[in-house]
Amino acid sequence: MESNKTKKAKVGKVLNNIRPQLLLSDLSHAVSLERLGPKLFERIHWRALTDEPKIAITFDDGPHATSTPPILELLQKFNVPATFFLVGKHLEKHPEIAREMVSVGHEIGNHTFSHSLLYASTKNRIRDEICRTDTLIRNIDGAEPKFFRPPAGFFTKQVLDIAEQLGYKTVVGDVYPRDPHLPGKEKIVDRVLKRTVAGSIIILHDGGNTQRVDRSQTLEALAEIIPRLKNKGFEFLTLSELLSN
Repeated sequence: MESNKTKKAKVGKVLNNIRPQLLLSDLSHAVSLERLGPKLFERIHWRALTDEPKIAITFDDGPHATSTPPILELLQKFNVPATFFLVGKHLEKHPEIAREMVSVGHEIGNHTFSHSLLYASTKNRIRDEICRTDTLIRNIDGAEPKFFRPPAGFFTKQVLDIAEQLGYKTVVGDVYPRDPHLPGKEKIVDRVLKRTVAGSIIILHDGGNTQRVDRSQTLEALAEIIPRLKNKGFEFLTLSELLSN
């Protein structure tokens, strides 16, 4: 029979394994602000207005030296084009990865220079964050950035105004499985499959802005998500292709 000490130790171990961030992530996914967005903010592309089974898959926070290349390999394996929203400070370090993206047919979008949350920033700061990355992207042969995604999907009217003044269309998306929070491959797959509809814009991550970046769950989930969505009849497009319809 277990002693009280042993029971307490087991309970403590369980509690230690419950990550507050993961609980918040689950709550965030349940509330799903990105799915409420289209009813509240019409100036943003949440998904394409189409009844055809066409979708776009997007990646944020790269390029990353170790996480991005295997994702590119997997996309090539399944012949799937994607749109990568790049962070300028990472692009400065790994322009060769961005060049590879463009050379094989992927699209590049702007995700600011430092991944700072812009809702509390000045006009000059917002403009600088977008323009610095815009310059870096345009130095890549064949890259013509059209889309801007604000970090964490947070924005204000001022952010949208400046992005439009700079020639950008602001995109968030409507399917976000919270993959950076490492909820597990099964949850990522299930969340994407359940919420993807005609015109959906899927949000995943190939990079990150912390010292430790782990996108192994994203990669594993992607290997299952792509063929299962294709089996459902969905066609993958870049954002330019999807939103031009």
